[in-house]
Amino acid sequence: MKKGYPMEPLIHFTILFTALILINIKFRKALLISLLSLLPDLDALFLIHRSFSHSIIVLLIVTIILLWITHKKQKFQDYVLLGFIGIFSHLILDLFSGYTPILWPLYNYSLWIKIDFIAHIDSSLNFTYNMKIVKNPIDFHPVSRLDAPLFTSEGLIISIILFIAILIKMFKEHQ
Repeated sequence: MKKGYPMEPLIHFTILFTALILINIKFRKALLISLLSLLPDLDALFLIHRSFSHSIIVLLIVTIILLWITHKKQKFQDYVLLGFIGIFSHLILDLFSGYTPILWPLYNYSLWIKIDFIAHIDSSLNFTYNMKIVKNPIDFHPVSRLDAPLFTSEGLIISIILFIAILIKMFKEHQ
């Protein structure tokens, strides 16, 4: 089966950053949260991509522990929850771009949600729609080599367009 195209870090950052700015999260806080969205991909430095760092179960356990540790400091709990949102956005984006061990260790398969809506244009117009969840056994073994695109031409232009939208919003707010 075809492997997924990895979601590049620039897209992970830009999509979350734009969404946070559009819901009026302050620039510095949005920047911090968006940087946290890159954490799961640090596993690539160990030549294992989409490892346990891409598990919602692991994320929930760490979040609950951090919320318990910070239970007397509301400000810190707010940051823990914002961090959860940042990392969660990464996991969800990856779930739609390739096999992701989202339910590990409860489920020993990586999942990939594939959705297609295609227009077939010839003498008539036809549409096909496909949605499926495919699975692959989890393998957390390191590889000898890993190509990890930091950005692609498609991701770069999408990011530029989203950053322009943010700049326009900020410019309008400061007039």
